[in-house]
Amino acid sequence: MKSKILKSPLLYAMICLLIITIAGGCKKDQLIVDQTKQYWQVDHVATNAYDGGWGLTLQPDGVADVLPGGDVYYRGTYKISGSKITVETPQNSGSYTFKIISDTQIREKESGAVLALAK
Repeated sequence: MKSKILKSPLLYAMICLLIITIAGGCKKDQLIVDQTKQYWQVDHVATNAYDGGWGLTLQPDGVADVLPGGDVYYRGTYKISGSKITVETPQNSGSYTFKIISDTQIREKESGAVLALAK
């Protein structure tokens, strides 16, 4: 004699919901850095000789160089998690977050500056 629980549609619905939740919770990184990638701010108009706009260089070994406007680069490390790039720099105790828009564009979180992959 089989239990009524095994025949219950609610049990099957809960199992399906659990599988969907687990599968949906696994996020895939939207950007793979298998070679050096340089991003530069789109449509930046320099106001003086030292205004370089935003820039970001990602190395395959996890090293990043970030140019947060101006002319000084900060070296640090980066991590990619889903659609987010986080850059940590010890020189200015800074942390910069970028959202991956597409394979060729990212957006800096605070300023909203859009950066495009250099060709």
